[in-house]
Amino acid sequence: MLAYGYEVKGSQEALADVVEVMGMKNCWINWNNFNTGDMYWDGNGNGYKVEINHEAKQVTLKEW
Repeated sequence: MLAYGYEVKGSQEALADVVEVMGMKNCWINWNNFNTGDMYWDGNGNGYKVEINHEAKQVTLKEW
């Protein structure tokens, strides 16, 4: 899926959270602030390890 200019891959739950955030008017994800090894936390407190390639604008969220 495409989210905030990045191609995002991950589990169905992780992608559902990204879609939810994209639907919020006062909330967004700034992928530029993430580095490989960082954690992405969804609204339910589930953590996903981030693998990111800023040059290719690709993000993978792996269940932790």
